[in-house]
Amino acid sequence: MKDNITNQTNIANKTNYQFKILYFIGIIFVVAGHARANDLIFWNELIHCAGFYMGMFVFCSGYFYKSENDLHPVKYIVKKAKRLLIPYFLWNTFYGFVMLILLKTGFSFIEKVSVQDFLLKPLLGEPVFRFNLPSWFVIPLFFTEVYNVIIRWILQRVSENKKNILLLLLNLIIGFIGIYAAMQYEPDTVSGVMLFLTRFANFLPFFIFGYIYKMYVEKHDNLSSFWYFFIIVVIELLYILIYGHSPIYSIIGMFYFENPVLPYVMGLVGIAFWLRVARLLSPVIGASKKINLIADNTFTIMINHEFGFFILNTGFFVLTAVLSLPLKFDVNKYKSAVEYIFLLRGRGFPIVYVIFGISVSLLMSFCVIKVKQFFVNLANSKKVS
Repeated sequence: MKDNITNQTNIANKTNYQFKILYFIGIIFVVAGHARANDLIFWNELIHCAGFYMGMFVFCSGYFYKSENDLHPVKYIVKKAKRLLIPYFLWNTFYGFVMLILLKTGFSFIEKVSVQDFLLKPLLGEPVFRFNLPSWFVIPLFFTEVYNVIIRWILQRVSENKKNILLLLLNLIIGFIGIYAAMQYEPDTVSGVMLFLTRFANFLPFFIFGYIYKMYVEKHDNLSSFWYFFIIVVIELLYILIYGHSPIYSIIGMFYFENPVLPYVMGLVGIAFWLRVARLLSPVIGASKKINLIADNTFTIMINHEFGFFILNTGFFVLTAVLSLPLKFDVNKYKSAVEYIFLLRGRGFPIVYVIFGISVSLLMSFCVIKVKQFFVNLANSKKVS
């Protein structure tokens, strides 16, 4: 993010539209999945987005890692803290105020949060407010990047090729151990420090996968699209034949794993599929301003899109409760379940929810930029005077 997750997609001063599209696809998967808009997620029956899309964001982060950072780990970590941690905690504080307001207006999905939980839980990637729950990824991503640069700095006297082999093996071992550890728990019961550690371990292989792809694989990635997709479809069909469904993993809760190895195999298969799709689409839609706008704001959209859903539901509430339109909008669910998606005649409004989730997030990003500019201009004016 040109804000925080999407890295600057420039290679030799040329915009990397393939990865812009990949970021766009990834964030659409996230928002559409939370809006239960399964009809909008192409190939979900064969290549389910839950099998790879969080890994795809980490893969992209690894792809854009620059080896010169190896020599300046502290500078790199400070930069990442500014881009990831500070916005993460500021948004968490913002939603704290939002929840306080809603708590006084009859919403029952609001939980009272202690000062200790407010300060400590986000450090483990556990946002304490439901609206920004999707921001859980920030902490494991940040520590994945910190780990990567520190290990590379320690190995700076080792040749680049050996360093990458060592990191690949080390990250895979840690990743396997993390998934194995999570599998010892009942589904959706991993929590606290263990949840943070297993998420962090899960991210590590995908980061080095992205870096290795850029360094060694990309220049040889010239297999014809027919055989490329044929191989991917065969692998996916074999998986479905064995397990009875397409690969689905819950990284937020660290469960649904069949063994420690397959999540990385199938994650790479899913990433590979959309990597080639993004390459094929790049000459056609890569320069689209709308796609690039969304791709450059994936961090903000990831954190805030569920608040966009709530704004839309509030609009339905006004139409139903205030204007008395017969929409059959469930006011009780609106006030008791933040994840409530309105259905009309048994059908939802997935596209409307997706559009609102993205649009509200972009509006919030625009407001943040304007606030920053205001304070910068204010500081500059004081210096001049």
